[in-house]
Formats: sequence, C-alpha cells, structure tokens
Amino acid sequence: MGFLIQYVATYAPWLYALCGLVALYQLYRIAQVRAERRQAVFSLEREKATRDLFRIFYTALLLLLIMGGTYFVSNTLVEAVDPIVLEARSPQPAAPFVPTPTNTPLPVTPTPPPTAVQASPTPDLTLTPGDAPEETPAVEPTPAPPRPIAQAPACSDNRALFLRPGNNETVSGFINVVGSATHEQFQYYKIEYAPAGTENYAYITGGNSPVTNGVLGSIDTTSLPNGAWTLRLIVVDQTGNFPDPCQVTILVEN
Repeated sequence: MGFLIQYVATYAPWLYALCGLVALYQLYRIAQVRAERRQAVFSLEREKATRDLFRIFYTALLLLLIMGGTYFVSNTLVEAVDPIVLEARSPQPAAPFVPTPTNTPLPVTPTPPPTAVQASPTPDLTLTPGDAPEETPAVEPTPAPPRPIAQAPACSDNRALFLRPGNNETVSGFINVVGSATHEQFQYYKIEYAPAGTENYAYITGGNSPVTNGVLGSIDTTSLPNGAWTLRLIVVDQTGNFPDPCQVTILVEN
C-alpha cells in the first residue's frame, strides 16, 4: 500500500495534466452540445443534447474527485507512509554479532634447526699441579622467530579502505576498525570476517552513513579463536552494486 501511495505521489503532476486535458475537452463538448440544443428542431434532439450535458457534468465530478484524491495522497498520506517505505527499502539490521567458534588450526610455528652442542673434553683423571679443568662453553638460547611486520592494507578503490588494523597486525580484546566507506550513490557498508584463506564470510558490523578516515565499527576479538582472520569491507550503492572490497588479515592473540 505504501508503495502505491508513493507511486501516485510521484506521478501526481502527470495525473493533473491528464485531468486538465480531459477538462478542456469537456469544455469544448459543452459549447458544442449547447449549440446543438439551440439549433434542435425536434424534441428528441433536445433530449439527446440534455443527456450529453448530464454526461459532461458527471465527467466533471469524476475529474474533481480524481484531482482531489491525488492531492490528498501526494500531500498528506505520502508524509505518513514515508518512514514505512524508507524502512522497507533500507537494509535490515543484522542480529547482534555472536560469532560461532570454529576449529581454526593455529598457524604452524617454524621449528628452528637444532643447535649442535659441542662436547666438552673429558678431563684427565690425573691432574698435575697447575692444571685447571676446562670450562664447558655455554649454549646460547635460540632466538624466537620474528613476528610478521604489520603493513597498511593495499586496497584498489579508495571508496572502500581500511586504515587500521594493518595487514598481519596482532590484535586482542576490543579493537576499533578505522577506514573510509564512501560512494557517490552511497546506501550502506558492511564488514565481514572469515578464517584466513577461506571464503566463508559472515557479517560482523556495518553502517548506513558514509565514513571518511573514521571508525567503521568495533570488534570483540575475545569471541574469536586465536589465529589468522580476514576482514572484508564492502560499500553498497543505491543500485545494490559495490566497488572492489578491501581486505585485511589480522592475527588474533587473546
């Protein structure tokens, strides 16, 4: 019903114009019928002219009703149904994000090659004066493998852009996702997540207003298993299309 009212309000000027053309034609018919009535010789001709005048009168009443109804719909009812139509056209907000824990395998930590331990020489059981036992050289601890260096995400379209967190950045707890989500015909944006290396994306947060170099949303990483995860930003326009999404891989360690 709301869409029908919107349709009538949109095409109200055309309805007025059509009614105006019909009214002009009826005025022409009135002049023509009145002339026929004056020139009528027989009573049947006068009765026909009278019936034509009544038809014109009924048509005028119908035009008034149509124009009045159109005016009422386009100026009163449309304001009442606008919120309903906008709510129906806007994307439905997703349910609060409660990610389902998945058995995501942890990244394999490279095992450093074993360090050869130099055997200490067996001391001579017979010590001569002045001889001292040789000290066993200490084995230096093997340094831990370096963490991946966080880098800025490389996105092909600046209308969908992540600024923070960066690629391979280690995160924990609550984090703010910073970036830009803009478009010439902006409708809404959404952020999805999936285990790194997969395409099983699920909605996590989003918004209905453009954002430029600001906070796109907040994520509670404590509800995600530790490991590598991919975040994807999609900006949708009024036609339902979207430019190339922006992706970033993060390392969750809680």
